[in-house]
Amino acid sequence: MKRGIIYCRVSSKEQIEGTSLESQELACREFARNKGIEIRQLFIGRGESAKFADRPELLELLDYCRTHKGEVDTLLVWKLDRLARNVNDHFNIKATLLKYGIAVVSVTEPIDANPEGRLLETILAGFAQFDNDVRAMRTVQGMRRKLQDGIFPWKPPLGYRGAPSTSEKKLEPDEPDQPIFELLQKTWKALATGAYTKAEIKRLMTTWGVVTRRGEPMSDQSLDNLFRNPFYAGVLIDPWSREEHEGRHRAMITREEFARVQQVIFGRNRSAPHHRVRHEFPLRGSVRCPRCERYMTSGFSRGHGGRYPYYRCINRICPSGKSYPAATIHEEFRAFLTTLTPREELMDALKRAILSKAEERQQAHRTMADRRKEQASRVASQIKQLIRMRAQDLITDQEFIAEKGKLAAKLAGLEGVEKRVITVRQVEQHMGKIIAPLQNLPATWDRLTVTQRQRFNQCVLPVGFVAGGIGTSQTGLIFRVFRQLEPSTSQEVPLTGATLNRLMHEIQAFAALFDHSEDEEIAV
Repeated sequence: MKRGIIYCRVSSKEQIEGTSLESQELACREFARNKGIEIRQLFIGRGESAKFADRPELLELLDYCRTHKGEVDTLLVWKLDRLARNVNDHFNIKATLLKYGIAVVSVTEPIDANPEGRLLETILAGFAQFDNDVRAMRTVQGMRRKLQDGIFPWKPPLGYRGAPSTSEKKLEPDEPDQPIFELLQKTWKALATGAYTKAEIKRLMTTWGVVTRRGEPMSDQSLDNLFRNPFYAGVLIDPWSREEHEGRHRAMITREEFARVQQVIFGRNRSAPHHRVRHEFPLRGSVRCPRCERYMTSGFSRGHGGRYPYYRCINRICPSGKSYPAATIHEEFRAFLTTLTPREELMDALKRAILSKAEERQQAHRTMADRRKEQASRVASQIKQLIRMRAQDLITDQEFIAEKGKLAAKLAGLEGVEKRVITVRQVEQHMGKIIAPLQNLPATWDRLTVTQRQRFNQCVLPVGFVAGGIGTSQTGLIFRVFRQLEPSTSQEVPLTGATLNRLMHEIQAFAALFDHSEDEEIAV
């Protein structure tokens, strides 16, 4: 009596949820009963393409055949294209199986061992590859037609989401994903003014809570990709012909604004000018012109027998061109710091909330670290198994290289995903350093060095402030959280996800101001 195994495969979610796998298995078992074949094992490939021969289930099948050599003599498939959709892969797999004395049998196609059967097998394998190539060509044509119709056929960029649909096909243009859409729109328009550098825009986005879809802060590369993507201006680019098409989605900015941003990015001198740090101008790099909102420079003016410090706008196209006494600007900043100073009970509430969340995150991190180690161990075992399979000629060089590359990348991802987590102990230390300075912000600012003041200014006002309008400026996350703790709102801080990460890092940066303050020269 013959002994065999069955291999079934489907390549889409729809087929998995339907009856295709059941139909294939049923047909194979019915064929085995009629031919007197005893089925020893069933292998199922779920949702995988047969374009490649490095499918896990197929590799498992080949390993089973190797370890059970002499115990199995037949492999049943519903059709040849279930095994492979590439002529070379088909005959490589067949040759490997023949070494173990196993013949491939299609239960719906007459591929006998005679010359006619072998010819038909070659033709069917060729048709499977032809069908696969045609599908690929039609897929590309379909994507290009969608681009021509104004629909982006792929996953939309940050700030957009796919329109709701009853089918898996993308029939409607992408929609704005609020509130990230409006935040990115503000970012584009701010950069288009020319008043901000990319570094400042990045800080501004962090302050607003703009993160990637993975919940991580925007990297420099992500920022570059975002500001060079014409999708935001309503333009779709055909990647095959580089032709432009008008998108049907709602544009985040106009084409004119997109062009201005490109001029700002590529036209700005990339070498940062050297600015002499002076204690007379601690707000240089923070105070902006009330008219054009660009950062003002600083200098001295002579009059009434003395030299007086001023901040002035040197933007040639600014309609103001005025100078502002440094003393007035500094007084405005000190008064603003007084309004930001939190009450003692609010600092206690913030400390309790952060420590509670930090403990939760620390425990979750340990759990995830253990899980990654377990996954990495399994992947390492799969790599060893793959090496054994290649050493025993169970798979070809191409299959080995492709599968090993995937596993190595997966292993590197698991080993490289480890991130430094701020511990509960560190949070307590950081909070201890900032509580006293927070209780009197103007006095804290007065006793810092000029270098420390610049870092202090970024913690309080990440992108500076407009002279005369500091009350409407965007403050750092620490001070925004204090406002949420006011009795008129809530006694609890909604610290979750990226907000908690950003808050902890801001507290860490603020605490770092006071690590070596006693060793530095105090500002005059």
